[in-house]
Amino acid sequence: MFLPLVSFRKLLVYSCLVGICSILAPTLRAQEGEGSSPLELGRRIVPDVIGIVAGPGFYAQDGSFATGCPCTFTGGVGAGIVAGLMYEKNLLAPNANWRLGSINIGARLLYEDRRVNAAFREYETVPVQSLAQPLQRFPVQVLFRHLAEASFSTLSLTPYIVWNPLTIGIFQPFVQVGLQGGFIMNSRLKHTKFVLDHTVRLPNGEEAEVSFAETNSDRIVIQDSAFLPLNTFQLAASLAVGADMPLGTRFRLSPMLQYLLPLTTINPPPGNLTITAWQILLALKMNLER
Repeated sequence: MFLPLVSFRKLLVYSCLVGICSILAPTLRAQEGEGSSPLELGRRIVPDVIGIVAGPGFYAQDGSFATGCPCTFTGGVGAGIVAGLMYEKNLLAPNANWRLGSINIGARLLYEDRRVNAAFREYETVPVQSLAQPLQRFPVQVLFRHLAEASFSTLSLTPYIVWNPLTIGIFQPFVQVGLQGGFIMNSRLKHTKFVLDHTVRLPNGEEAEVSFAETNSDRIVIQDSAFLPLNTFQLAASLAVGADMPLGTRFRLSPMLQYLLPLTTINPPPGNLTITAWQILLALKMNLER
């Protein structure tokens, strides 16, 4: 059952690349056929680029998810790491007929550690044992904090189109638009409950300490398991802005800010959990020799 699913995901991602190429192919052929001299053709040659990408990602939860408590969590935020590889190929470069900068097509293969932490507080009526009267328990209102830590290790492929409209000094700003497809390789959901009222006053006037009998501490792990149910395939729209800065003749340093708008939910319908991402990435690019 796993292999056909992976093949379908790969087919979907590859189809995105083919679709982008098919849209721009007529324009590319027109530009290639308009050269009237070797000098004009030479100005259009822009080398292909490979590189490595890394940086932090910041994530915000939309929708909700539940633990086995049952408890429902909303409004989670978190951070994680992003790292991977990228490749770009030139489609259009400035020439006599095209003066609106350069257009490349590319793809990023990324590993993402997506994390969100959500929490809420609530009062519960719990029986607290009296030290003065060991056989007596009094019901007391105690404040607790519930913390859910959800993490998703994701492998994603983002085909994109990048446009460098102009050059400002040594900087070449760019805009990227793409479609990210990926799947969740591993997930974890940890639900921890904390005592916030460590000392309470009993009806008989006695002060008593509150703790969990199972752990003899102020916290207890209620759940620590895989996130279930889980929609392993994820799809998102990608928008990024950044700038290329040359490092010598073959290398470029490219800081960028990427925004990911989720198009699928993490928990299957009727679940509505999605995670929006802002990623600050730094790419080291190398021009390939021709």
